[in-house]
Formats: sequence, structure tokens, C-alpha cells
Amino acid sequence: MSLDSGRRNKRVVIERLTETGRDTLNQPIIEWTLYAKAWADVIFGSGSEQRAAAQTDATQAATFEVLANSKTRALLMTDRVSFLGGLWDIRGIAPMGDAGIKINAVRQVP
Repeated sequence: MSLDSGRRNKRVVIERLTETGRDTLNQPIIEWTLYAKAWADVIFGSGSEQRAAAQTDATQAATFEVLANSKTRALLMTDRVSFLGGLWDIRGIAPMGDAGIKINAVRQVP
């Protein structure tokens, strides 16, 4: 567990799908919006590659350890993390005692 402030030196943005209005047919307009910003300790996992239908699809895993607060305690699996110019799909959220939240996420790598 690495919740000391020296290791939490990467800024991450957490986004959530939110209804931002209605269209002309009164259907909801759903967009990714800022949910929270947090300082995180980022631990990269090894990349995995899969070949399917003659197409290469690579993913990269990372763990984001952030301080626990009202926002991070209310994270949803449908939220996503924006970091290093990439969008990371959340695969797991776990408390780290009372002090922190561990977010496991993956992103597609071109």
C-alpha cells in the first residue's frame, strides 16, 4: 500500500456518463463528464496481446491508488480514468483500509 504523498504524484481525471440534456425528440443526451480529479500512485501492469480474426488487439493494465474521499468511495464500475492521453476502463475498485481506494483499469493500445 503506497498512500504516502510522494508516490501519489500523477494527476488522473475520473469521468462519468451523465445526462447533459435532451435532444429535439426529448431523448436524453449522455456524455462523459468530469466526476473527480485525484493524485494517484500509478502502477503499470504488463501488456497483454491477443490475436483475433487476423487483427492484433493489445491492452495495457494499470492500478491507480488514490486517497479515499466522498467521490472516490462512490466510484462506479461504469466510470473511467483519463490518464496519459488514454482512456482507461475500470475493471475493479477496492478499498485500501480507510485511507485509500485501488482502481484497476485497462486501456486499448494502438
